[in-house]
Amino acid sequence: MLTSVIVLSFIAPLVDHTIWSHILIGILLTLVLLFSALSVRSEEKLDWLSISLAVLATVGWTLAFCTNMVPFKGPVFQILSLGMILLFFLRIVRVMVLDLLTGSINSNRICGGACVYVLIGFCFALVHMMVAIHDPHAYRDNVKGYDSTRERHERYPLLIYFSFCTLSTVAYGDIIPVSRLARALSCLEAMSGQLYLAIMVARLVGMHTAVKAEPRRLEAEKVLEAKLAE
Repeated sequence: MLTSVIVLSFIAPLVDHTIWSHILIGILLTLVLLFSALSVRSEEKLDWLSISLAVLATVGWTLAFCTNMVPFKGPVFQILSLGMILLFFLRIVRVMVLDLLTGSINSNRICGGACVYVLIGFCFALVHMMVAIHDPHAYRDNVKGYDSTRERHERYPLLIYFSFCTLSTVAYGDIIPVSRLARALSCLEAMSGQLYLAIMVARLVGMHTAVKAEPRRLEAEKVLEAKLAE
């Protein structure tokens, strides 16, 4: 799952802004949704709610961004489809965070913590997309200038790129939030990214290091007790 979301985050800003790029991104997104739904199952039971949300999100994305049918290419349906994907990702993040907080720390859970960080970036990217669909002037591209027709095709790759730059607080300044809502979301994302790394990931790595060091500590205590006994 971590591999799939990282690949999607790198592929999205690289592809050309055409209908075929939306199809390619849709296929990658479908794989991410599938891996996510399978990753959060408990024991051998499937999470049918997550699978149902994944199916609905895939169908919504396909109809909204890969077809030109009139009922589905409007902004309302696009926002609804993005909201469905966002709801799915939020459920996956919730399940994974609960697992990280309750289970024993190992390398898989550290990868899970990194996966949650990437998913946070995708969640904010979806919100940025919804804001941009509602208000095309909410974000400005300082490199190419504003073009409503072009930005409609470039919205997804550009806002994925913008989201991860904001999450990591890189902020190159090539794409900037203009509206109040876009600026508020950008501030929230930047704070969320830094707090997550400082609190959650640092906690996971620290606990993993402590678990690895525990056998050595116990062995050292036994050796010390043996020497004292002599």
